[in-house]
Amino acid sequence: MDLRDLFAQFIERYKYVTIEADKIEMETIGSCDLTLNQFYYLRGIQRNDSITLTELAQKLGVSKPSANAAITKLMKDGFVVRTRSDVDQRKFLLTLSEKGCQVFKHKQRVFEAFIELIEKNTTENQQKTLIKSFRIMIECSSEKKE
Repeated sequence: MDLRDLFAQFIERYKYVTIEADKIEMETIGSCDLTLNQFYYLRGIQRNDSITLTELAQKLGVSKPSANAAITKLMKDGFVVRTRSDVDQRKFLLTLSEKGCQVFKHKQRVFEAFIELIEKNTTENQQKTLIKSFRIMIECSSEKKE
């Protein structure tokens, strides 16, 4: 099996494990159809409380129109709240709603459960190898294409 096959197999397995964990968790907080992309927006807002749309787009490396479309949907679905800045009335700040916080915490638990599964089933040396591998993947995916 080559690198492409193994990576594809990992992605498929990861999706299966997280979908199953998602089903179990969602029974406690109710159903919601949050995509992975939407989760990244929630995470960006959660990590940078009271962030503007422009700042969020920059941090996520997406265009402002793309961010606006995603945030509009998240606001419509009740995950994100937009409020006018007290400091600068021209700015609108994004925060997670109560529903957004609850769903974000749920999704975070799903990710953590997957990591715990990996930690439980690997040795310390294997974990170090995984860390090196993930760093390589992050570096490669961060390189600018010329």
